[in-house]
Amino acid sequence: MQIFVSTTFNDDTADLDFLLGELKKLDIDGVEIGSTHKYKQNYVEIIKKCWQGRLVTHNFFPPSKDPNFFVNIASEDLDHRLESVKFAKNCLQTANLLGAEIYTIHPGFLANPQSSSLKGSDNYDMQFSNQRVSRKRAFSNMSKSLEDLILFSQDLEVKLAIETEGSATKPGISLMEDYSEYEELFSIFGDSIKLNLNLAHTSFAAKIYNYSLSDFIDAFYNWIIAAEISHNDGLSDQHASLIEDSYVFDHLNKLPDIPLILEFRNASMLDIRASIFLMRRHQNKD
Repeated sequence: MQIFVSTTFNDDTADLDFLLGELKKLDIDGVEIGSTHKYKQNYVEIIKKCWQGRLVTHNFFPPSKDPNFFVNIASEDLDHRLESVKFAKNCLQTANLLGAEIYTIHPGFLANPQSSSLKGSDNYDMQFSNQRVSRKRAFSNMSKSLEDLILFSQDLEVKLAIETEGSATKPGISLMEDYSEYEELFSIFGDSIKLNLNLAHTSFAAKIYNYSLSDFIDAFYNWIIAAEISHNDGLSDQHASLIEDSYVFDHLNKLPDIPLILEFRNASMLDIRASIFLMRRHQNKD
């Protein structure tokens, strides 16, 4: 079992060098540099100085100078879509400089994001514009963007993955929720795009679109190269640390030998240590 921890576990006021120093103390195999950090020019230097182990990077890293910019590679606004692709290319280049194994991008949305979450809420779903396009149109926009990003990534030593999506509070706003979308995606791109399985997102999508999470993992096993793990109450995407009887333990034995990324928010080091203990204990039971 390869256990990684995302740097999203603390609030966004903590410096990345401090977070990586804390993560060095844990029994883990690597880290995910998450999407919650504020802009700095010298992140490559900071990370190389503070972390010599395995790592992967995620969607909005390194962050934009513009705090109001959100990535949407499926945007109907051509300028925003092209800017999102340009941003993702810079993220891929940074991942390559860092020696990251994987860069994960969100597949995009039917409306442009406006903010990350409701203030004071423990639900980390994003907030969106009221102007939406059809799912078919958004999927076409995403596909054009992915074609460009796949070609760009082929000269880099970084695997490009998209994060699986799904929400109980905002169903249908994201692409890559319905099972059929994955069948269509892989009919277009084959093995040139991979999946970062967000277990929480796909568990929500499975309930809404009436398919089995277990069957999903079986069907797309060969594309899954990482998995993001967190607990929730079944109602909202809380990114909570693991508990004894968390639903995630029903599925870990079906996942391949890949980075299993503990992607928590507002979690203490004690929470993370306890979650790692539960993961290792589950492994030993098997």
